[in-house]
Amino acid sequence: MSDQKVSMADFESLLNEQLLNYRNGFDPGERVKGVVTNITPEYVILDVRAKREGMVPVEDLTSPEEEEVRVAIGDVVDVVFSGMSNGAFLFTSKISSKSAVDRSFQDAYSRGMPVEGKVEKEINGGYEVSVNGQRAFCPFSQINLFRQDDEVYIGKTFMFMISEYDHDERGVNVIVSRRQLMEQERELQRLELVEDLFVGMIAPGTVTRIMEFGVFVDLGGAEGLIPTREVAWARDAKIEEVVKPGDKVEVEIKALDWDANRISLSLRGAQGDPWDDVVAKYPVGSVCIGKITKVERFGAFAEIGDGVEGLIPISKLGNGRRLMSAREVVSEGDEIELQVEEIDTERRRISLKPMDRRFEKLDTGELSVGSKVEGFVESIQPFGIFVRLSETQTGLLHISETEIPKGGNPAAKLELKFPPAEKITVVVKSIEGERIALTVPALWESRSGSEEDEVSISAWNKSNASAASLGSLGSLFDGL
Repeated sequence: MSDQKVSMADFESLLNEQLLNYRNGFDPGERVKGVVTNITPEYVILDVRAKREGMVPVEDLTSPEEEEVRVAIGDVVDVVFSGMSNGAFLFTSKISSKSAVDRSFQDAYSRGMPVEGKVEKEINGGYEVSVNGQRAFCPFSQINLFRQDDEVYIGKTFMFMISEYDHDERGVNVIVSRRQLMEQERELQRLELVEDLFVGMIAPGTVTRIMEFGVFVDLGGAEGLIPTREVAWARDAKIEEVVKPGDKVEVEIKALDWDANRISLSLRGAQGDPWDDVVAKYPVGSVCIGKITKVERFGAFAEIGDGVEGLIPISKLGNGRRLMSAREVVSEGDEIELQVEEIDTERRRISLKPMDRRFEKLDTGELSVGSKVEGFVESIQPFGIFVRLSETQTGLLHISETEIPKGGNPAAKLELKFPPAEKITVVVKSIEGERIALTVPALWESRSGSEEDEVSISAWNKSNASAASLGSLGSLFDGL
């Protein structure tokens, strides 16, 4: 039983290996060697080492003298691919891609067989094509599936289908189309794509056209659209700076609708999501250059990398000054130095703040009660001022510690005396955990003097207590 399983597995492996070497399709006019496997009243069936069998009309392989098929099963024949017929590859043996056409235009037209022609020159409305020494006309629209530079075709030889054939007083009029053959091949490729493509896969393609709304890409049998938003991760990327017609690209399949013949693609999706390594690339505390992309009432968005944006809250933009709008300090397109404060990968959000180099010159050292330090006014509240002492330390200068007289608008009075972002000198009044209470030097010095006086008076009282007792005793002695 196990031997049988092994042999079946080996057979499947050999079969898959053989299928890998089989052709999916052929180019119009391509010469192929095929082995005759069957002969029917209408067709000679060939093995052309492809995933579909080949067929040649019986009359193509019939001897005109004896009117009998001149091939037998097992014979190898040279044939030329001409198109598809009922899901099989259709070949002919009477037209060569390397020699002159063996049959007349009439026969090729009536049978729908391809002919070989050389594009001689461009004429009004199309090209002059030479077929077996005879002149034919190919319109611009029929030379290719997609419009290219007209000079690309001059002097080249292609296979054509005869789309129109008639006679008039001037002779034979022949109109040929290369596009018909290409569409036949394309239909075959499309059938392959229907089986092979799936949403989420990365597929190769060729850029065919660039429009205002996106980029069209030929997948080899079907055309898909990359919407503008899917061209690049960068918000302000210009399509023409990313791709151009003829570029070979890899795209991600975003949606497939074969009934409507619509395929949605993504160029940026095939390049990977920049948020996958955002933590490693922009760790908390790191400094980067950001470009302002959008300004809102609550702050400004800045792009720090292709497809990676963060928010600068309005409270971080004014250097302590109250802003009515972020536009007071930044505009779209501005580039500023930023520091990453927080990253939320699940919600794809980054909190940023402008890098303030002012603190690099501040040397607060180890803070202690009574130490005199410098800081910058960060924000003003009705109850006092927050003073930034370093990158990580902020203290509160309470309004009671500012010698501001009572009455009126306290915040306005504080702002007048301590302008936002101004450097001021303060004294550490107390430290409780992360809370640092501050005072102004004048108040600290006056309080320090008062405490010294109290200490002196207290010491004097203690020293005079014994003196008073001795004085009383002396008085007693005097009395005696």
